[in-house]
Amino acid sequence: MTKSIWLGAALAFPIIYLSSWSWYVYEGIKEAPEITIRAEGYDPRNLISGHYLYLRLNWQDTDCTQFKDNLCHPNRFESIYKYYIPEDAAPKLDAAVRKEGTKVDLVFAYPENKSPYLKKMLINGIKWKKWLKAQKE
Repeated sequence: MTKSIWLGAALAFPIIYLSSWSWYVYEGIKEAPEITIRAEGYDPRNLISGHYLYLRLNWQDTDCTQFKDNLCHPNRFESIYKYYIPEDAAPKLDAAVRKEGTKVDLVFAYPENKSPYLKKMLINGIKWKKWLKAQKE
């Protein structure tokens, strides 16, 4: 009987811990203000890890008035972000990101004392999935 209790506790602890941690992270992101930063792509695929858009933040075309002090804070962000996309969407999104005049924006949760969290990617102001669907029609 004692072994089964210990076994149950040993199996439950990681599940409870990871669930609690996930909830804590989610709450921090949910309440954080959103910041939109212009990005530009340069390498769409990683053959070992799957299909990604590698996006470099473009601070020159970013509206810095989104920040509380009206100043951009590039030192709080990474300079390059990797955004996973499905294999069937990779060629179309790759072409869109590289095309002149296409606006690619990354939306971040921007908590005050934590690292920014990449939430979504917009193409010409539309979520990339909706943009892709509109291109197929």
